[in-house]
This record gives sequence, C-alpha cells and structure tokens, in this order.
Amino acid sequence: MKKEIEKKSSGNRREFMIQLGTTVLGTGFLWSLPKMGLAFPKRKELTVKEAIDIIIKDIPGAPFERTVDQLRSGSMDQKVTGIVCTMFPTLTVIEQAKKIGANMIVAHETLYYNHQDETDWLEGDEVFQYKRKLLEEHQIAIWRFHDHWHRRKPDGIAEGNLKKLGWYPYYNASNPRLLTLPEAQSLKSIMDHIKVHFDIPKLRLVGDLDQPCQSIYLAFGAIDSRMIIAATQELEPDLILCGETREWETVERVRDGRLMGKNTALAILGHELSEAPGMEFAAEWIQEKIPDIPVNYIASGDPFLFY
Repeated sequence: MKKEIEKKSSGNRREFMIQLGTTVLGTGFLWSLPKMGLAFPKRKELTVKEAIDIIIKDIPGAPFERTVDQLRSGSMDQKVTGIVCTMFPTLTVIEQAKKIGANMIVAHETLYYNHQDETDWLEGDEVFQYKRKLLEEHQIAIWRFHDHWHRRKPDGIAEGNLKKLGWYPYYNASNPRLLTLPEAQSLKSIMDHIKVHFDIPKLRLVGDLDQPCQSIYLAFGAIDSRMIIAATQELEPDLILCGETREWETVERVRDGRLMGKNTALAILGHELSEAPGMEFAAEWIQEKIPDIPVNYIASGDPFLFY
C-alpha cells in the first residue's frame, strides 16, 4: 500500500512521500501502515532499553564503551508503542511519529546540531528549547543509531544504499569501500542512475560527464577528507561517491589531480540523501528483529531548495 502525506516545512514547501511499514527494496518506498482499530493479539511489551538491546545484539563488539549512540530524549524504562527510523529527527519527523502512535525514534544523525549532541551551548537557543519541549510533551524517546549501524557487517548504510541502487551484487567484503561495476559506464549514465534511484534532483560533480567509470569509492555521509585523499592515491578510483566534504579538501585534491591528467571524478550527493536508503533498510531490518512492534520509516528529506 502506498500512502501519500503532504508535508510543509518552515524553510521549504514541498510534497514528499512518507513510507511506512516493510520495505520492498528497489521499487521505491513502499510500506504497509499498521492496521489501526482492528482486533489483534496483544503485542509483547518492550521497554526502550529492551528494544535497543535487541537491535544491537548481533553487532560485532556491541555494546560499545564509547559511542554517540545514546538515548537523547525519553526514558529507557518507557514502553515502546511503535518505532520510527529516520536520518535526522526533525520537528516534522517527531510530529509524524506522534501521529502514527510511535514513541521511539531511531535516528542515524544528531538531534541537537552537533555530532556529540552536546546541549550546554544551546540553552539560550529558542529552536533547541522548542524541540526539547515538543519531545517532552509527546513523550518520545530518541535513540541514535549511528556507530553501531556503521559497524555492522556489512555496514548497514552501505547495504541499504547499494540495494537501493541495485549494486549490492558488486559489494566486495574484502574491500568494502571500493565498488567495481561489471563494465565501465559514462559518468553521466552513473549520475542519472543515482538521481533516479535515490530521488536526487541535482548533485554536484567534479569531472567529465563523458568519461568512463567502473571503479567507485564509497564515502557516504561525511568521511574524513584525509581518508578519502589517501584512498584516492592508493586506489585511483574512477569516481568518489560522497555525501558531503569540505570544499577546500577533497574537492581541491580531485580538481588538482584532474588538472594533472588524473581520471578520478567526485560526486557530492548531500549528507541526508547519501545515507537515507540505509535508514530505510534499517526499518526493515529492525522489524524482523522486533516483529511485535510496528517499525516504520519516515524520510527527513533533503533540506535544500535548488534555485
């Protein structure tokens, strides 16, 4: 069942699809809504802590001693009525979670605008205060699922992304960041493929659209530029596929390399759009582990308006 819900944000009016339920990968965001109001056997009750323990149970090395994957709102003891997976726990995602009866959000990225979710510097910020109050009023627990999801074998974001692109058969566990397509394609063809499957209206590119590409270095999200540059020197990929990067680092290394006659191109997808399919996949993955509680995916969406 496909459900369309209109969403308006303060910075950008647009329609988008909220996908809820169990994903059918490769066909778009297709989900089944919980059947509200119908008689079902009583679900097994879980606390937030019990749900987290189930989610991280099979991840190598979990639980981690040091991690950003912490409970950022709510209580570990509260009973879970439903789970929402998302990239960024925006105000709209919080409101939509409340509407469908979910009181736990599993978010890949930060709640409060910095990687460690430190809030002492935000006490005087009215947006921070509003968001914290909204979470308290709705009694929603937000747990970050970043380090554990990346540490999974294979990386949960990478698997979800590659399945969405239809490239998972080319995944190489011995060199998980380097993807080799079965045959070379033009850079334009690859960009068109990504734009369609990731629903990206525009992306930034350093390279020649006509150049052939077969090897792709995967740097979804935000990867340290020194790591990307070192990999570029060692592997000489035809294309670096990244979420975001500081423009005076990887971008300039790629540009100078091309001016020297090197072949490596760079595509910048945007942080949210480069990892969102991995959190769509997380909803399906968690639902299999916690079948008694509805697990839905809500897209936080690209924050940018292209003008």
